[in-house]
Amino acid sequence: MRNAKKLFTKSFFLFCPDSIFTMKYTAKRKAHLRLGRRGERLCAALLKHKGMVILARNFRTSYGELDIVARDGETLVFVEVKTLRKIGKYRPIDNYKVRQMRRNIRAAHEYVRLVEAMHMPLRFDFTEVVLPEFGFMKIYHYKDFMQGVDNRRLI
Repeated sequence: MRNAKKLFTKSFFLFCPDSIFTMKYTAKRKAHLRLGRRGERLCAALLKHKGMVILARNFRTSYGELDIVARDGETLVFVEVKTLRKIGKYRPIDNYKVRQMRRNIRAAHEYVRLVEAMHMPLRFDFTEVVLPEFGFMKIYHYKDFMQGVDNRRLI
């Protein structure tokens, strides 16, 4: 089986000379996605520990993706998770722009419409996850992150 795999790999490189660059790029991209998924798993564990019920993870709508949808008592909570390896000049929260806020609010309203939960109060939380290669991880959970923002104006 291994020989067949090596043969396929060699022939792949013969026919696609630029595939080395493509494979390196794909490996980096996969590592980036794995980091994000790991941060989302840790965030979900934190939210469960805080007593929230996870309703959906990576819920996709036509407007975008909601990282985590949870219920905190009677409140429907939409959590955006940002993960970085280290904090340098900026923090993960600096990557959360107004454009993405709009997409998340639209996606949240789509979720509410699909599950017919118009009567439930909504809340938008933000979680920063810092996963250094060495040392301790840090998770910062900002509850009611968009408290002062009028959700209807951002739509």
